[in-house]
Amino acid sequence: MRAFIALPVDQQTTQVLSQQVDQLRQTDWGQQIIWFPPENYHLTLHFLGGKLDADKVKAVAQSMPLWFSEGMSHFEAEILAIRPFPSATHPHSLVASLDSTLLLQYLVREIESQLKAFGLHTSKQAFRPHISLGRIPKQLEADRIQIPDELKHLQDLWLTVDHLTLYESQLTDAAPVYKALQHKWLERYDDGVINPS
Repeated sequence: MRAFIALPVDQQTTQVLSQQVDQLRQTDWGQQIIWFPPENYHLTLHFLGGKLDADKVKAVAQSMPLWFSEGMSHFEAEILAIRPFPSATHPHSLVASLDSTLLLQYLVREIESQLKAFGLHTSKQAFRPHISLGRIPKQLEADRIQIPDELKHLQDLWLTVDHLTLYESQLTDAAPVYKALQHKWLERYDDGVINPS
C-alpha cells in the first residue's frame, strides 16, 4: 500500500493553477507534458512508503485527530513560481514551487515526530515544498522547456494551510489515483468557531 500525508490545494488556488497550466498547454513543448488533473493537486509533507501494511496505515489514520495536542493554527504559504523539478537541467516534473517558510518546516517536523511511533522515519531528502502539475516525458529535451516570464515569478498566489490529509495512492499508466483516508484540521478561529478535528 502506498500512502502519504499532504496539504490539499484549496479551490481558489486550484483554479488559478489550472489557468496557468492551460497557458502552458498552448506551447509546443507543453503539448507533450503529461498534465495531472487539478483534483490531484497537493503538497506532499511526508511520503509514508510504497509497500506499507494496511493495518499500519489504518493506525496512523486513527491517530491523526489526536495530533498536535498543544495546538497548531492554520496559515498561508506563498506559491512563488512554476518551474521544472528537481532542476532545470534534469527535470522529471513541472511544479508550482512554494516558499519553504519556518511554519511549513515546523509542520513537517511535527508530522515526522508523530509518525516515529509507527516506525516511520524522517525523510532523507531535503524538504522542497511544491505542487506537482505534470510529468515530463523522457524524450522531451530539458532545454525545450521555456516557462513564460510571468509564470517564473508568480504574484500574490497563496496556499491555504488549514488541514492535512492522509492519502492512499494507486499508480496507473496515466495519473495516480488518490483516496483520502483521514483529515486533520488545524485550528482556525472564524467568529469564535474552531474547525473540528
